[in-house]
Parts: sequence; structure tokens; C-alpha cells
Amino acid sequence: MSSDDGLSSCEVQYDLCRAFVESQHSLGWTLVDERFDDDGVSGATLNRPALQHLLVRIRDRQVDQIVVHRLDRLARSLIGCVSLVEEFRRYDTRLVIVTAPELGCAAQDNLVFNILASFAQFEREMIASRIAETRAQLKARGQRIAGAVPYGYDADPQTKQLIVNKNESGIVKWMFEAAAGGQLPAAIADAANRRGGRTKATVRRRTANQRGGNLWTARQVVATLSNPVYLGSFKDGADVRIGHHEPIVGHDVFAAAAAQLHSRRTRAPGRRYQIAWPLKGRIQCAACARPMSPHTIRHGACVYRYYRCRSTAGGQPPCGRQVSAHAIEIAVQQNLWLTAGVSVELNQLRAHVESVVYDYRDESIRAKLIVPDALVPEAVSEGAVASLK
Repeated sequence: MSSDDGLSSCEVQYDLCRAFVESQHSLGWTLVDERFDDDGVSGATLNRPALQHLLVRIRDRQVDQIVVHRLDRLARSLIGCVSLVEEFRRYDTRLVIVTAPELGCAAQDNLVFNILASFAQFEREMIASRIAETRAQLKARGQRIAGAVPYGYDADPQTKQLIVNKNESGIVKWMFEAAAGGQLPAAIADAANRRGGRTKATVRRRTANQRGGNLWTARQVVATLSNPVYLGSFKDGADVRIGHHEPIVGHDVFAAAAAQLHSRRTRAPGRRYQIAWPLKGRIQCAACARPMSPHTIRHGACVYRYYRCRSTAGGQPPCGRQVSAHAIEIAVQQNLWLTAGVSVELNQLRAHVESVVYDYRDESIRAKLIVPDALVPEAVSEGAVASLK
């Protein structure tokens, strides 16, 4: 179960589902020994920790029935619902919807399932469309859209726009003046901490958990000194847009602080480690026929590469499926050798691959290769098939 709003919290859904299961006790129904709540994770994606754990238990045949309050609590897309229902049926697990318990596996029930899933996707896309329109209007008016409230400001309870916090704004002014005078960010952080200063503390309404309220660090001071919000503007991607809130510092002080930070850079701004993606722009998802784009996960000093289906082309939500970049690149490289006798390094793969289609359902790939005509058998010219298994 996932939660998209307060009225449909995981706790409420669980209570309703538990009551339904208890009403079926005479039929031998019992609750499993754990819950599968993805609180705060959107049902638009299937890549949810609790859902993935539930699928593991289903594949181990430890679950007979899946009970959800409404179908859109399981997934908010037609593709997602269909793939999950197929997975459940493959392992003889029945899906039970509390608001429609009469639905079974008959042809007409499958039709109703698809209709409900289509409505769930339609509802989500309509909400997304309204949110996008609202964001565009707020940007056009120079107003705040969303996000954490920066140190030095509070959010107006009614309008949610930024208003100056007198106590915090004084510390912000002092930080800019100290930086403009040549003090290092680390020294500014130490001085702020000695004075009893702490970063902005916020409390989440849903969980009542507090975030922030910690000691200042040099990195946080740099982020503060680089934030155009204190000039009365907002970051907008790589650009800056004018806001309507009151600035805390003037342009002269902001520019002087920025010049001091820039003079101490140890490397050129914008420089990044280069990562090779030989299949970038040439790999697509078999389930939705949309491009898969590069994605990295950093764990300590290690960087793990993936190709992930996260395109929203066609107005549809992404599948969210991913595959190890190294694994699929090796598979295509071996495919070239086995089918056409062509041996290439991974960094030369682009020159020999026209397209690759990855299917997460059976972990197979279909590659359309580019090799010299004299080496291409008739079958290879139409696309070679391989598996990651």
C-alpha cells in the first residue's frame, strides 16, 4: 500500500483491510506476520521497497491472498496494475479489493480490473496536470512553488510564500558580511555554532519527525552564501527567476561573498567525472517502448551504473524498471562476437549497435547490430536475441 494523501494513509488502509480479513475468518483467512506499507512513496512506481518484498514472499508461495483497500492503492498506472495482477496469478495468489470483493478471475472481472486501473491512471494524470498548471501560474507570478523553507525565512501559513524570520535573517546577514570580508566558510560555521546557532529545524506534519536543528558545517554555509533566495530570487533549474519575497542581503554584499568563494575554488566549477554510456540513446524498454536513460547510484567511493526506464513520453508515467549497465553492455558485446564474430571493446560498442530492447519480464535483450555486410548472417540482420540470465 502507498500513501498519496492524508485521508488514504497507510494506517487507515491497514485498519480497513484487517477488518475485512477478520470478517473472512470463518473461511480460514489469517493475516501474515508482517505489514507491507510504503508510506510516503507514490503508487505511480512499482519500485517500492515493501511492494518488492511482498513480491518476494509471493514468489516463495508464502501468500495466498493480497488484500488492498482500492486498486489504485496497489498501482496508479494501467501497465503497473496489469503486470502485478499477472504476477499474482502466476503464483496462484488472488487479489482482493475491499471496495469490490466480488471481482474474481472471470473475463468480465478482468475487464473491470482494467477499467478501474485506467480510472486510477486517469485520476493521477489529471492531478499531475492540475499541479503543473498551478506551478506554472506561481512561477509566472514570481511566487514560491514548493520545497524546504530556507534558513532566514518562514512560510506564511495562508499563502505558503516566504516571509522574513527576524532572528534567522540577522544571522544570514552576518554570514554574508563575514564571507565578503574574507572569512572562510569553516570559520563562519564555527563562529555560528559558538554563538548557539543551529540550522533550520522543521517538523513533518505526517510523521511529527524533526529535521535539521543541527550544528552548522562549512558545506551548509557555502550553500547559504550561494542561494539567490536571499536576493529575492529563486533557483529555477540552471537559471534564476525573480521572486516577490523580501530580500535579506543586497547585491553588493552577495557579489562580494560570491567573489571570495570563487577565489578559493580548488577546481573549475561544473567539472564532473566522466562516465561512459555506450548504449545511451539506443536502449529502450520492451514493456512501454520508451527510451531507458543512464542512472547512477553512488555508495561511498563506488558508482553503480544502470539504464532506467523513467521517460514520461506520451504523457504516461515511467515504468521505473532498470538494468545493470555493465551486465547489458557485456551481453551485447558477447552477442556481437557469437553472432557475427566481431570483437570490440565496450567503449566502441556504439559504433556496432543500432538499437537494444530490454525486457525485464524475462531479462532478455534484442539487439539490432551494425556490422560489416560480409559478416552479417541473414538472421542477425533482423536483430539478435540474448538473455541476461
